[in-house]
Order: sequence, then C-alpha cells, then structure tokens
Amino acid sequence: MKQLFLAVLLCLSAIGYSQKDPAYPTSQKDLETKILALDKEIFEAYNTCNIEAFREFFTEDLEFYHDKGGMTNTRDEMIARTKQNLCSRPGWKIRRETVPGTLKVYPLEGYGAILAGEHRFYVTENGKEQLTGQAKFTHVFLLKDGKWKIARILSYDHGPAK
Repeated sequence: MKQLFLAVLLCLSAIGYSQKDPAYPTSQKDLETKILALDKEIFEAYNTCNIEAFREFFTEDLEFYHDKGGMTNTRDEMIARTKQNLCSRPGWKIRRETVPGTLKVYPLEGYGAILAGEHRFYVTENGKEQLTGQAKFTHVFLLKDGKWKIARILSYDHGPAK
C-alpha cells in the first residue's frame, strides 16, 4: 500500500499536479495582463508615497534582497525603510519607471508568478527631475485566497541609466 501511495505521488509530481487557486489566470496572456497591471498599481502607490496602499501588495514574510542595501526580512521592515528613506524628505521625490521591452512574466506552478525586468529611477529635488539610475529586478508573486502579493524581491545590478 505504501508503494502504491508513493507511486501515485510520484506520478502526480511528474505531470505537474498542483492545487491552483481558482483566481489563477487560464492563459499566459491573461497572466501577463494581471501581473503587469499589478506592477503598475504597486509603483503608482510607490511613486506617490501612498504607504498604506503600497503595504497591501506584499506578504508579511516578504524577503527583499538589494545589491546595495542588503536584505530586508519582513514587509514591515521594508515599509519602514521606504517611508524613512524615500517618503519623508520635503521637496524630494523618487519615481520608478520600467524600461520598455524588458518585462517578462513567468508562471510559477502552484504558487503564483515571476516578473523580471529592468527599471529606471528618477529623483525630483526642488522641482527638477533627474534620471539617477537603473537596475534589474525579479518579483515573486504569491496567489493565495484570490489575492496576489509579492513574497520575494531581488533588486540588483544597480548603476547608471543606459
């Protein structure tokens, strides 16, 4: 009996069996549309320093790996750093913009999706906006109970904008 159970488990693993959330898009195009729309919403909140809206896009156990800033272990820590470093300086504002043609969405079977791409950052200081840098990123989205949230972030290869 044990051998039969193991054989069934092995077969199900081999054919990619997973318990998908009913909210998971049924096609690659639908998945791309959903994830790219979320990316836009997330960074609209980021660009306007709407911290409460921004918070809702991340899991509590968020892990954020940044090549210049190190690792952030939780959503609360990431939100506190964002608020302190990016949203508390009068006359200063940061804006994130994706680099056209770099965004790629990949399904992550039984979990969610991956969004990878490049983005540029602009800083406005005293009314003057300036391009300040570019980086690559990878966001791992979790779909749980019908809600998409980012669970893991990689932000790397920071440097001058190309």
